[in-house]
Amino acid sequence: MSEKQEEPQSEILDFNKPEYIFTPGRHVYRQQGPYLVCKECELHHAVYIGMDKMMVGEDEDGVPIIKSSEEVFGK
Repeated sequence: MSEKQEEPQSEILDFNKPEYIFTPGRHVYRQQGPYLVCKECELHHAVYIGMDKMMVGEDEDGVPIIKSSEEVFGK
């Protein structure tokens, strides 16, 4: 009796033809600490803006308006 060794299963990935295609829509950003985090997209992503910046709103195209803390609170 000989035992058959099981070979580990592997998956061959072709990154030129992905199964999942991300189509971005309009981003809806919210500030979380030093990051602007998009709450709208299925793919989670964020932008680091630093500790001395603050998102104060969005313009008509949905682009975040970022100001320094000094501009918002004064010196």
